[in-house]
Amino acid sequence: MSKIPCTPVIFVKLWATAALVFLMGLLQPDCVQAHRMLMQEKKPGVLFVYYEGRVPAAEAVVTLLDERDEVLWQGKADAQGRFYFDPRLGSRMARADDGQGHRVVYDLEESVLEEGILFIGDHLPLTMRVALGVGMIFLLFGGLYLWSTRGRRKKNAHS
Repeated sequence: MSKIPCTPVIFVKLWATAALVFLMGLLQPDCVQAHRMLMQEKKPGVLFVYYEGRVPAAEAVVTLLDERDEVLWQGKADAQGRFYFDPRLGSRMARADDGQGHRVVYDLEESVLEEGILFIGDHLPLTMRVALGVGMIFLLFGGLYLWSTRGRRKKNAHS
């Protein structure tokens, strides 16, 4: 089995090609993106339904459920993604559906505890998440390259 030669010139060309592809990806317009729908209780009686990037999910149907999963109230979010309801209804769960395949379920009883949990990926812009992911890939391949060349460096040091 023959080894593929990995000279510094080939390594630099690979890095340059990967960097060029990454930069070309950053220049593409963000006209279509996969995203998920999220929900957050802004204050008692106000839910904010939105997609990643804080884009409001206008006209999403929001359903409030009790502890037996029976419907207490149903309505649509406004143009800013806000849904207003009476907090005295005793609703335990809120479900939202935009009719396009995006759904989210939010536990109104646990919402106070969950406010303190921070998911970094939810708050970073898409471009930053892509840059971090590509950076980790470069770090992995750089480490593999250094590991694969250590045997050659030892042989050259002993010669």
